[in-house]
Amino acid sequence: MGSERGQATVEWVGVVLLVCLLAGAVLAAARGVDGRGFGGALAHRIACAARGGCDDGDAELARAYGPADAALVREHAPGIVYEPGERQLPVDYAGCRVPDCAVAPDDGDLDAHRTDAGRRATVFTHVVRRRGSTHLQYWLYYPDSNTAWAGSDGIWRRSPLLRLAGRVLRGTPEYPGFHRDDWEAYAVRIDRRGRVRARASSHGAWQRWLPSTGWTRVSRGSHAGHPPAGLPGLGLRERTSTAEGLRLVPLETRDRRGYRPNDDGVTPPWRKEAYRNPESDRS
Repeated sequence: MGSERGQATVEWVGVVLLVCLLAGAVLAAARGVDGRGFGGALAHRIACAARGGCDDGDAELARAYGPADAALVREHAPGIVYEPGERQLPVDYAGCRVPDCAVAPDDGDLDAHRTDAGRRATVFTHVVRRRGSTHLQYWLYYPDSNTAWAGSDGIWRRSPLLRLAGRVLRGTPEYPGFHRDDWEAYAVRIDRRGRVRARASSHGAWQRWLPSTGWTRVSRGSHAGHPPAGLPGLGLRERTSTAEGLRLVPLETRDRRGYRPNDDGVTPPWRKEAYRNPESDRS
């Protein structure tokens, strides 16, 4: 009897093509669909099926929160849009504390879930219930922060006084906008009526609650968060990490003794006011 391995491969390819055609038909028929998010989810599920599964942290979420809350945490995880020029992805601080292991190509057509060094795009989670609302917090760790607002990093680098001193200080602790270890966050609030609002942290504070789009945008350098001007699937050419492929890790299960800030003044999530009081305006 001849081998059936080739037949199985042909059938698998046929299934993948059929799914892609159906997805394309849905997108063509529904104007305003979040194409990047839909496509990223589809591609991720196909890749996981081909590999026999993916370590996305879902089992750990279920152990930490129970099946119902774990499903909520996964459902409302944000897609991440990166401002052009920002190369870092959020990573697990347990294995990556320097920028070199957190960078990925700055490609506006790329949906990135692994860094050049092979690190997974990772987001830490926390669930809080307060006054009838469920709060889902998503904490993002980057190995450093280098504020680039209004081109301040470039101005500092090109300063005649610094050239006279023979030093180029951008990307070192001497640059005023720089520090090692950067924690930013995205939060979702589901009230007792089921209404969903979201907000992002920005420069030590939180932006106001807005209807959730399912996306947060990361500023170049500082990693401050804010809602994107449009959805990535609707003509916005910026690199993304779609929510489906993010590895989610519940902070409730982490041994916090394993983290020591690399710079003075850096506060991890579990020591922030918003971790205990999810309505706090301080991040």
